[in-house]
Amino acid sequence: MSNYRVHMPYTTILLIICCAALFYRIGESDYNGGTLLALTSVALWLLGIYALGFGWLGNLLVQVGLLIALTIWNMQRAQRR
Repeated sequence: MSNYRVHMPYTTILLIICCAALFYRIGESDYNGGTLLALTSVALWLLGIYALGFGWLGNLLVQVGLLIALTIWNMQRAQRR
């Protein structure tokens, strides 16, 4: 059995929670449900940390990218109406 432990600093956990709460609120106001966006945010954090090896700054940039993607999506949706 291996003694391998995954160590995640408290600041990273706090940033994950803050971003998930932000995207939950955005989902509640724009999409009538924020759970999917919050889970997407958390999934992107975990993907960035474990699969891509990003630090907290890289993951914050991924979160900004998600916000930009949602903004572009909303702009496209508004133009179709």
